[in-house]
Amino acid sequence: MRGVSAAPGWYDDPDGVPGRQRWWDGSAWGDLTQGGPTYGAGGSAYGGSAYGGPAYGNHASGYGAVATKPARTSTDVIGSPERPPWRDRPGLLPGLLIGGAVLVIVLLAVTLVTGRSADRVAGPGVPTFPTFPSDPTQDPPGTFPPGTVRIIDSDAGLSYAYLGEGWREVNFGQRPEMITTHGQYIVTQETTPDGGSFIAEVSSGPLAEQFVVAGPPGFPAAIESLTDSFRSNYYPAPNELDVLSSEPVTLDGAPGYLLRFDLTWDVAGYESTGERVALLLLDTGRERPAVVYISVPNTHAELYGIIDQVVASILVLA
Repeated sequence: MRGVSAAPGWYDDPDGVPGRQRWWDGSAWGDLTQGGPTYGAGGSAYGGSAYGGPAYGNHASGYGAVATKPARTSTDVIGSPERPPWRDRPGLLPGLLIGGAVLVIVLLAVTLVTGRSADRVAGPGVPTFPTFPSDPTQDPPGTFPPGTVRIIDSDAGLSYAYLGEGWREVNFGQRPEMITTHGQYIVTQETTPDGGSFIAEVSSGPLAEQFVVAGPPGFPAAIESLTDSFRSNYYPAPNELDVLSSEPVTLDGAPGYLLRFDLTWDVAGYESTGERVALLLLDTGRERPAVVYISVPNTHAELYGIIDQVVASILVLA
């Protein structure tokens, strides 16, 4: 599956300009801004972001809500990465360089006045991202502590096997399908066409409120909606689904429903052409049923066995 990123939409400017929002296209910051101070006639206060993108869910209005891209106007057509607009306008590039120099001077002045520094603390709504320690002997963020043997998800009310060295702790926070998310992943493709990464994943969390379900009898219908959500949010399109099994299960005395399927696609830029997936809904006695999501790209088909391993290891928390 593709790594989780925020939906396209307007987010607080990553440079911390008060009142300013910048457009996030789903994989990178855009040049469009709204609100906040301006300099000169119609110019923006700051240039591109130093950050990679917004933390997932910063702009969500509810579970599964997707920010809507504003209608296009004559002012927000800025060319494409394949053909920058200045290539057809020889006189524009020098002007941009001069304007950029002026902008740098303005930025330096603002920095001196406001006391901003390279190590500033991000304000509310400003995306922050982990940095890896310079000391190679230190464990990077997301590394499980030594001795970890199980993933404990107290929110969902269950635990399951930790798959060992190389598997990192998920840091997705909220996602459309789960109220909170815990679990483990490994990266299987560093960079995909959308600028993210592709991963194999085992994650869990309480079922998001947008999925209406009245106990275990409603699990089969709910899991179909879950499948549609995962397919549209995390996989290349178009893709085809082949159901391997769909059945009620009992795990550690708790009733549930387990769906296994293969997804296939043929999309340029992806090393994988498919993935094996398992989706589980389990009644753990919490207010919302637990979701367990297991996905393995076919580039790592030797890991398909972790699906049975994880499902068999699930225990319900007291």
